[in-house]
Amino acid sequence: MEEKKEKIQTIKERGALLPLGIQDKSGKLHRDISVRRWRMKEERELGELRDRHKDANLATYVSMILATMCTRLGPHDFEKMKFEERCLILSQMFMGDVFYAYVWLRINCLGHSFPIEFQPAWSNKPLKIKADLWSVQVKSAESYESSCWAYKLNDPFEIRGKKVTGFRLSPQRWSSMEQHNAVGAGSNQGLAKLIIIKSSIIGCEGIDGEIMLTDNELDELSKLDLEKLTTLLDQNVLGPVMAVEGEYRGRPFRAPIDWGYDSFFGISSV
Repeated sequence: MEEKKEKIQTIKERGALLPLGIQDKSGKLHRDISVRRWRMKEERELGELRDRHKDANLATYVSMILATMCTRLGPHDFEKMKFEERCLILSQMFMGDVFYAYVWLRINCLGHSFPIEFQPAWSNKPLKIKADLWSVQVKSAESYESSCWAYKLNDPFEIRGKKVTGFRLSPQRWSSMEQHNAVGAGSNQGLAKLIIIKSSIIGCEGIDGEIMLTDNELDELSKLDLEKLTTLLDQNVLGPVMAVEGEYRGRPFRAPIDWGYDSFFGISSV
């Protein structure tokens, strides 16, 4: 595993390049992004997709949006591929890359100014600000190996009959985000944490080779390791920081970016 090296830029500085990229068969990473103009034709097409997939969660619909609006992602020429093939590629991409392509599409079709309404702890009423999406910070890595990291367990336990003392982890794939998004806010948060952790583990110290764990194989993970891993996964995530920071009348704030379709691409977002 290479030494973990990360680069932090703004979206304006990085431009049309994915934070990590898509590997070809040789292992080379490709980072190009190209998007089409969003016209009435595309608006109608996306509306029809939404009507046909009313039960789709937000992450799945994001895949449909990008499958429709992107002409190239990494080494893939989307204009020469079927819609289902494009959705499969997006599902297998790294989470940070999909978020980056999503924000890049928003900037290209509606501009970089984005209104945010939020209520900080020090205010008794919501505040409205205009955020600049160009200024959103992006964490990127030069190679897949350098994006991976290791975690030593405070409380080792057995998996498949072998004592595991730690995990090797990589950035999450978008497929896990689709699965996590289906859990829903206010539902089983323990399950949400399990999905995030399980989808990031690519190896175990004590078991040879790469590994894909099942839900039950993490049942013995201690509460201490669960919370530490959850925090570290947030800190190690690649891609755009889906929040804006600044000051309002001398007070600092941090406001999340609402990436729901209606908020991100609707009239209220202009």
